[in-house]
Amino acid sequence: MVNMRKAVIVAWGLTGVASLLAALTVIAVCWMLNPWFIFWEDAFSDFGGSRACCPWLYNWGLIFSALLLLAFSLYVYRVARHKVEAFASALLLVSAIFLALIGVFPSGTRPHTFVSTWFFVQVYMAFAAIGAGMYVQGARLDGAFVAGLASSAPFIGLLVEALHGWPSAAVAEAVGIAVIGALLAASTPFYVKRSLS
Repeated sequence: MVNMRKAVIVAWGLTGVASLLAALTVIAVCWMLNPWFIFWEDAFSDFGGSRACCPWLYNWGLIFSALLLLAFSLYVYRVARHKVEAFASALLLVSAIFLALIGVFPSGTRPHTFVSTWFFVQVYMAFAAIGAGMYVQGARLDGAFVAGLASSAPFIGLLVEALHGWPSAAVAEAVGIAVIGALLAASTPFYVKRSLS
């Protein structure tokens, strides 16, 4: 019974990583189904627009990914031992809502640009708070890395845009997704290990 409980806890703790993998899988499948897509010219959100093959796949895939991210936000709250971590879980929950809204308001709809941009801003704010929580709870190196990367990512993105410009929205999104992957990789083990102790 104890082993089953631990397995459930670990599975719950990995929902953040599962969210990222689900989003990447959806992007990869949509890319294969839409040969017109050019990474250096288009945006991943174009897979959910009117000219895409099976736009429902991209949009519902993001909503599913958002549900997994929402589950991870609740997990962070469940294992939180500090107010900063509880606050971070709330920020992460809001970012999951905005991820779902990208699917609800696909490319070509009026709110799309706002919800897709705000998802990245919100998720970076959430991980900055998660990193701060990790830091005050003793994981100083990992916490500083997570907080530093999450805090600096939006400003670096704006700097790249101002100095050189992103080749395409897809390139900027891919970099943003890679940063989220690094943040999840650095923070997930800390919380899973804590919940098992």
